[in-house]
Amino acid sequence: MAGTKRTSENQGMILLRKDIADQTFRRVYLLFGDEDYLVRQYKHELIRAVIGSEDSMNLNIHRSESLDWGVIQDEIMSMPFFADHRMVVLEDTGLFMSRKSSKAAQNDADEVQEDEAEETSSGEEDASLAAAADLSAQVAAFIPKIPESTVVLFTERPDEIKAGGRKGRVSVDKRGKLYKAVSKAGLAAEFEAQNAQSLSRWVAGKLAGEKIRITSGAMERFLQMTGNDMSHINTETQKLISYAGPGGVIHVADVEAITSEILEGKVFRMIDLITRHECAAALNLYYDLLQLRESPSMIFALIMKQYDRMMLAKDIMVRGGGIPQIMSGLKLADWQARQLMNQARYYTMQQVRDLTEECVRMRQLVQSGRMGEQLAVELIIVKCSSGEQAG
Repeated sequence: MAGTKRTSENQGMILLRKDIADQTFRRVYLLFGDEDYLVRQYKHELIRAVIGSEDSMNLNIHRSESLDWGVIQDEIMSMPFFADHRMVVLEDTGLFMSRKSSKAAQNDADEVQEDEAEETSSGEEDASLAAAADLSAQVAAFIPKIPESTVVLFTERPDEIKAGGRKGRVSVDKRGKLYKAVSKAGLAAEFEAQNAQSLSRWVAGKLAGEKIRITSGAMERFLQMTGNDMSHINTETQKLISYAGPGGVIHVADVEAITSEILEGKVFRMIDLITRHECAAALNLYYDLLQLRESPSMIFALIMKQYDRMMLAKDIMVRGGGIPQIMSGLKLADWQARQLMNQARYYTMQQVRDLTEECVRMRQLVQSGRMGEQLAVELIIVKCSSGEQAG
């Protein structure tokens, strides 16, 4: 992992692990980020380290955006019962969001309502946002008053998870007073989605613990099918362990036989067909996805994402770069860079640029209501599959 930002985020994880190992705890923690699996894992580890059990009279957990702050303050200020610490856990409070993000979130939810109903409720929404901002400020002012005998833990899931997959919102505003108060008095640890190299090591470690080996090709195929969601990867890894048994070896055929493939992996296979100009096969796979009730808009978004990457990879290739430069420039694993480069080879630079622009044009037609999503994807598949192989 490269870059100052990523190093800083790793530092938060390192300090958190050190606190747990040393049994020296800060008064307040914030765990957040795109990788919800790691947030939940470290939450449970911290709870076990502080109070020894999640079934304890020294533990209070609040899972709601509607908080009774007076009750919570009393819990925080209470002395632990026959223990060194008590713990108060606050999950998904929304207190760390910027008010601008909160306003945008409510506006998105209201798009499906009638205009008249929206006007009636706007005053209530503004009052709700003002109350949330006031509570966030109260909590920030209270943070320095937390007694040393209490550990307060905030956890915030990514808003796209809470909203059922809708992206583009921020759960934690690092410029906010509450975030700064937590960072000053305790520790804020961010958990980003892990890259392919980290996930490969993680999966290999789990398999090695069961004395199971996996071929490099099988690992590539496994991560292509599972994506980078660690909860899903963990579930599928357990299936591999049960399938192979102690001392077993996992091959590509084994992975394909038992692994549940996510939409992104299926779309990647479809793009492979598209770049090889196998239009009929790509359309058949698309129709299979529709039969499985996959969203055309999600498929369209994944196609656009891959062609954006392809254009960047092609530019690197035209300038004489190869897999190392693509890995570095796009922050991909070697096998991901290799697959992307293989796809980009089927187009000239101008072709891939034109196709990327065509994807943008189609999206605008869909957003304006002049074209349906399903038809737009069909036309993109046909367009991207046409033309001569560029080499």
